[in-house]
Amino acid sequence: MDYLLKTRCTKGYLVVYENKVSLELQSLGVDNESSLPYSQITGVEVKTTMAAIPILSKGKATVTVFSKGDQKLIAGMVDLKDAKRIKEIIEEKIAL
Repeated sequence: MDYLLKTRCTKGYLVVYENKVSLELQSLGVDNESSLPYSQITGVEVKTTMAAIPILSKGKATVTVFSKGDQKLIAGMVDLKDAKRIKEIIEEKIAL
């Protein structure tokens, strides 16, 4: 399945697909995935944990995806630029 955006995080990869958002970890005998379809997502929050400083740091953020029924996907240490783009994509998809 093709993805719109894939970025590293503390739990593996945060992947945004056409129909869902997923946290994936695949390595040496481990194959974990937690995902939420856009129909269940109620909102997304980006909290900056490290400011973007030219030459020194890209900046890091924590992305939290909220859904119906108190389920959350929390991805820490995502590049700030990717986190902002993920928020834009998710908000665009849930607005439809």
